[in-house]
Amino acid sequence: MSAADPQLDRHQERQRARFERMGLSARTMPGGRSLLISIPIGSAPFESVSGPLSIERIIFATVGPDQIKCLRPRAVFGLPLLNVQRCADRAAVEAAIRQAWRQRTNELRETGRILKSLGMDVGAVEGASVLAFPIQGEAPKTRVLMQRIDEAILPSSGPLSGIPIHNMDDRILDVTSALESGADLECLIGTQIEALKKKAQAAESEQRIRAQDGGPSAPPLVKAAQTQTAHRPKILLVGNQVIENAELRAALNQQGYQLATARSETEALIRLAGMSPDLVLSQYALGRSDGATFVQGSRALPGIERIPVVLLDETKQESRREAARIVGAAGYLAYPKDPTAFVARLNQLINTPGDRRFTRYPQRLSAQLEGWDAPCVATEVGRGGVFITTDESIEAHRSMRCEIALPELGRTLTFDGEVLYASMQQGSTRKGVGLRFSEISSEDEATLIEYLGWIESSS
Repeated sequence: MSAADPQLDRHQERQRARFERMGLSARTMPGGRSLLISIPIGSAPFESVSGPLSIERIIFATVGPDQIKCLRPRAVFGLPLLNVQRCADRAAVEAAIRQAWRQRTNELRETGRILKSLGMDVGAVEGASVLAFPIQGEAPKTRVLMQRIDEAILPSSGPLSGIPIHNMDDRILDVTSALESGADLECLIGTQIEALKKKAQAAESEQRIRAQDGGPSAPPLVKAAQTQTAHRPKILLVGNQVIENAELRAALNQQGYQLATARSETEALIRLAGMSPDLVLSQYALGRSDGATFVQGSRALPGIERIPVVLLDETKQESRREAARIVGAAGYLAYPKDPTAFVARLNQLINTPGDRRFTRYPQRLSAQLEGWDAPCVATEVGRGGVFITTDESIEAHRSMRCEIALPELGRTLTFDGEVLYASMQQGSTRKGVGLRFSEISSEDEATLIEYLGWIESSS
């Protein structure tokens, strides 16, 4: 470990020595929260739902003293946490990864079999790790995603293109009741899409009424959408007890939070692969895992430094409180008797800058600010936002649309951002603005996180 590396605790020192004895390359992730390991994979292909898949190398991160989380390539990210405590050598670690892949593939095959029996034109995407099928009457690229048979993920393109979906769970649809016929499944999906459209139309109508109430000086609706997009904090709820706490959810909804859910640690980590909430609220007991291990796992994901994770327990236990403190949880509390007061405390936590929550990666990416002709460049990029260098004078606290090109992935990201601050100097004499993401599609957010993972693994 070089002098510049973060200080590792004794568990990480042992892990590092152990993996290096296996002949694996190990380095410390930013902040010293985890180790990043590169393992070369044997020539035997991974059998998948779309045929043999060749993987030459897998990047994984350590989670706690005994578990690992596969990060790259993208196909293996959906695998659950793997316990490698009994793996004596590199071959055993690879065998554990392959076994998890086989189990995942078998689950996808069964899901695909059921969908095909319903007459759905199903195929595999994202490295054969997710199934997809088109929506009737829409372009072939407008597809519904399924990772398991009971849950469908609606696309933000196609019929939902341009429609702001503030509650991320609105795009995740329980389809258990519609698996007897393809017509029932398509009807359920269509019904949810129409419901989301009507919800967006109602919000637009309400916004128009508010603009009219402002009198002749009120800005046009389209302009308001460009310059007045407010940041709505996201909270990820983890665990059945937290998700099913009606009073708590009502208090969060009343404050205007966007809510996403995950019922297990593995599902929560998969969610964090494609979204960056402002705060995570989790129960401590998570089946075979626990909140402290989950906090460590979240810190191992690309782009996350110290995202606030608040852990809730039936009754406070000193050993659990200490474990939560050691891993850096933002709080360890008993379930609140007064959800409204509890949510007020969460507001304070979210609005307090504190430690940096997301890693900022120095990059030079071509960018374009809508309504501004002058060229600009994104010189820092992270999960929370970007820094744009520009000679234009842009006032703070306004909202604006921005496009950023990611040449390595062949993609362009479009988002609405809030100007948090304007700077006269940011690593150079050029002026610039710090933009926080206000509205970004789920696909673009997942692509951004994939890009940050590429930066981290290649640095």
